[in-house]
Amino acid sequence: MANESALQAARTQLAELLKAARSGAIIPIRLPGQIEAIEALLEKAAEEHAEELKKNASAPDLEEYMKEQAAFISHAVHELRTPMTSIRGYTDMLNTPAMGELNDMQKQFLDTVRTNARRMEGLLSDVSDINKLRANTLRLNQKMDMFKNVAMMVEKQLGATATEMNRKLTIETPQGLPLLNTDGELLVKVLVKLVENGLRYSPEETGEVKVIGAADDGTLVITVEDNGIGMTPEEMAQLGTLYFRGENDAVRAYKGSGTGIPIAYGLVKLLGGSIDVESEPEKGTKFRIRLKGMS
Repeated sequence: MANESALQAARTQLAELLKAARSGAIIPIRLPGQIEAIEALLEKAAEEHAEELKKNASAPDLEEYMKEQAAFISHAVHELRTPMTSIRGYTDMLNTPAMGELNDMQKQFLDTVRTNARRMEGLLSDVSDINKLRANTLRLNQKMDMFKNVAMMVEKQLGATATEMNRKLTIETPQGLPLLNTDGELLVKVLVKLVENGLRYSPEETGEVKVIGAADDGTLVITVEDNGIGMTPEEMAQLGTLYFRGENDAVRAYKGSGTGIPIAYGLVKLLGGSIDVESEPEKGTKFRIRLKGMS
């Protein structure tokens, strides 16, 4: 398949980095470029995979083809995650006193490596989720849960991020909300994707994202609202389309992959809920998720 070559190239480069790390032959000044090159290969592999699916959409053995692709991507993601963990571990080790004092430029290089490694790990997670959603292999772990618990996990994951970005994250969990029979971890992932998007494209200092729970006749309604750049009707029509990114300068300034919102949409559907959006340019965006409560 076409995407095998891109994935194989990424694996080869990661293996070389891992070998260099084990032998102490890492060259800090080269690491940022090496990490970015691997990330580009992963994004290319994801794009080529999407094109491959389109070409084979009418094939009579599409189901078998999808299973083969899902198995291959799952294996590749697993293999790529292992050296990524090593790369992050070695960069942390290089920044310890035992390795000697680093100058400001070296510290900046290591920070760049860590940032890109985190982005790559996020991309691998997204590729894995998309792969499972497409192949219908993502299984729910349903149990009774409360929105309050879900909201606490979202705040735990993104509270510090909002502070670092000089934005405000507000979460409202009023009393009397419907109980859910749902997969809380997947619902957290949905909200994290939407909140991250809102924080990223809201103005610094005055930017705010609100996550609000409400009840509507036995249905839990979760609203994720920001005061950011908003979207045009044309952009809203493309929401949920894999790899789509808006043309706003603020969007293009961030190195995103266009996978976050499609994953959120796919997970909401898997959870048996619905999602809609309201937005206007320069007037922010409001996502509204509806999940049936326990009867």
